[in-house]
Amino acid sequence: MPNKTFQTNDAVEEQGSDFNYREILDAVILHWHWFAISIVGCLFIAFLYLRYKAPVYSTGAEVLIKEEDPYKSRMQGSALADFSQLGILTNSNGFDNEVEILSSKTLARRAVTNLKLYVRYAFDGTVRDEELYRTSPILADMSSVDLDTLAMPVFLEIKPLQEGGYHIEGEALEERFEADVKTLPVRVKTLSGWVSLRPNPDPTCVFDDRALRIYIYRPTLMAEAFLEATSIEPISKMTTIARITKNDTQRQRAEDYMNELIRVYNEDANEVKNEVALKTEAFVNKRIKIIDAELGTTESDLEMYKKRNQLVDLMSDAEAAYKGIENYQTQQIELQTQMLLVKSLKEYVENPTNYMEVIPANLGLTDQGLNSIIAEYNAKVVDRKRLLKTAPESSPVVVSATNAIASLYPGIRHSLSTVYDNLRVQKRNVDEQYDLFVGRLSNAPTQERVLSDIGRQQSVKAALYQILLQKREENAISLASTVDKAQVIDAPESTIRPISPKKKLVALIALVIGIAIPAGLIYLLNLLRYRIEGRNDIEKLTDLAVLSDIFVAGELKDGKSAIVVRENTNDMMEETFRSLRTNLGFVMKKSEKVLLCTSVIPGEGKTFVSTNLAMSMALMGRKVLVVGLDIRKPRLAKLFGLVTGHHGLTTYLVGEDSSDGFLREQIFNSGMHANLDVLPVGLIPPNPGELITSERLDDAFARFREWYDMVIVDTPPVGLVSDTLLLGRLADATLIVCRCDYSLKRNFNIVNTIHQEGKLPKMNLVLNGVDLQQRKYGYYYGYGNYGRYGRYGSYGSYGGYGNYGGYGKESHASKSKSRHGSSRYLREDHFDDKD
Repeated sequence: MPNKTFQTNDAVEEQGSDFNYREILDAVILHWHWFAISIVGCLFIAFLYLRYKAPVYSTGAEVLIKEEDPYKSRMQGSALADFSQLGILTNSNGFDNEVEILSSKTLARRAVTNLKLYVRYAFDGTVRDEELYRTSPILADMSSVDLDTLAMPVFLEIKPLQEGGYHIEGEALEERFEADVKTLPVRVKTLSGWVSLRPNPDPTCVFDDRALRIYIYRPTLMAEAFLEATSIEPISKMTTIARITKNDTQRQRAEDYMNELIRVYNEDANEVKNEVALKTEAFVNKRIKIIDAELGTTESDLEMYKKRNQLVDLMSDAEAAYKGIENYQTQQIELQTQMLLVKSLKEYVENPTNYMEVIPANLGLTDQGLNSIIAEYNAKVVDRKRLLKTAPESSPVVVSATNAIASLYPGIRHSLSTVYDNLRVQKRNVDEQYDLFVGRLSNAPTQERVLSDIGRQQSVKAALYQILLQKREENAISLASTVDKAQVIDAPESTIRPISPKKKLVALIALVIGIAIPAGLIYLLNLLRYRIEGRNDIEKLTDLAVLSDIFVAGELKDGKSAIVVRENTNDMMEETFRSLRTNLGFVMKKSEKVLLCTSVIPGEGKTFVSTNLAMSMALMGRKVLVVGLDIRKPRLAKLFGLVTGHHGLTTYLVGEDSSDGFLREQIFNSGMHANLDVLPVGLIPPNPGELITSERLDDAFARFREWYDMVIVDTPPVGLVSDTLLLGRLADATLIVCRCDYSLKRNFNIVNTIHQEGKLPKMNLVLNGVDLQQRKYGYYYGYGNYGRYGRYGSYGSYGGYGNYGGYGKESHASKSKSRHGSSRYLREDHFDDKD
């Protein structure tokens, strides 16, 4: 099996790779105008996009979120604080919750509503509207009730009238409305509600010659749009600083929205934070009123008792006894005060209406454990209420907070009971000691004991009253000195240059698309090709070597269009067949003289190649014989203009005379060169298959080998009949002719099968019909600037290839012509179409 001796090294290397850079380069060069038009068009579209696309700016701010975790101080005072500083342990859940609250829809809606960002203004533009912010000459608004029920946006277009006033037209709930107004402010009725219009108080905001367009959206929908364009992220895991970024076409609007968002966040946080102080203030004021009334009653009783008993001073002899009980009186007062406070808190806690509410704190309780658990409980209640503002009660976060509060609530009640019982035990012990000292005063007047009791009650209530007044002032100070939870570190600031659209990226995308469109089109067209177009296609379909490329010839020569190789000429076609002749010398040995020339289907130019190759060899001085063995459709006699009569190969094969003289009588000189002889078919017999297998044919070829230097056999198409395969025994080598833009790719399956089964000797290919002017074969051949040397035609109509092989009676050339039309490069009769 011959190797691909005549392929270039580049072609061999390209065959081993699925990605052929050379083919891509050829496709780009051949269709450069496609790429140029596509790239220019895409870049022009990108230019229009950049020209009319509204630029988007990025606005950023950094905010410190202050944490108020009651456990944080204890953690920092313990060994866990060291791990937190090292980053091993973090307590970022609270900060994460604050970030979620800051990015909640509720706060966004409040910010949008406060700034009235749900109303958009724009001047009518040619390509796109010119959006306005703070510069609209007319401001529009709707009531909160109508805004909350706004199903579809309300659109208004306002034009100033020359005679004064304004013309208003618009659409609400898909219904148009129209009105003329003389002055502003005014209210316009729509299906969605009343729209209030008023002039902008800024005198610099005036109309130009364009109409003003107003769009009113539902605040919730606008809040969602703002949230989508806003990102809130921590700058690191070890800090509670959040980076807020907002993208908008209006830089001032983005800055105003971010400032308002931070303000409503602080306002919301302060409301929750002050709730404990407000509850404590209400509790303290209520207790002050009660103690004040009790203290007044005690003082009145003391006054009446002294008046009734006419008491002015204590007995001097009882002063020493009183000193002993003063100490226990002081303890009684403190314990009584604590018991009253604990009892009041216990009644407050056991009240079902106060469940999940903050417990008054900082009332002066001496039990630190109770104060700690109440502070922890209040902190969790405050966090739960803040979460309820942005999440339903069924939310996992809220449920977790509720469970934590519920778990602490019984402990608080138990602690209050325990503390109260302890105080009562202490009070009982102190009372016992006090009674001992009182017994010593049995000799003292009864009135003095009564005065002592009244004074003791008065002291208890006075002390409690003083404590409550102090706590009320402390609570008022705490309420007045509330600090914002979010501290602005870097105020909102917008970028000077827009972040979108990115000109370089858009240009790059346009360039890529401009290249991809023609590349994809070329790739698609290549996928749809079912005929070969050049050597590259052949190299992908078969391993057989291509000995030569036969170019399209041009003008007729001496009326014989098929013979393009002539004596004493040196044009492109002569050089082409010299190349084929030279390459064939590397395939066939000197002792090998018979060359079989065939094709797969008619019209591929096998007769054209065989006759011109024979002429080229004859010009080299070699004795050449062209044998016509296409018995079913002979063409050689007509091609060379021979009048054969009854002479021809079939005459010899059916005859009985085997002499050399009788065989030579059947051979004619071509009339074009003395070294070129032709053995035409002669008369068409009824049994061509039997004649091809006859021994007389083998005997004739044996003598041809002695008489001639080269014997070229023109055979029928191998894809239609089996005659050529039967003739393979006579040949030393085989040329399979295929034709550009004509031979089907699937036909190479037949060629490969014959080659693999070894049915024909030394098979090689010849590519016929390469048209350089079409330039679709790339610059592979190197003759791009030569142009055409003229056209070589064929020699008559092939007709329908007999009735054999199932090919039918219709001329294959007529089919080909109907498919291709009349080409300005080729003539249908040039390629031996009926061959």
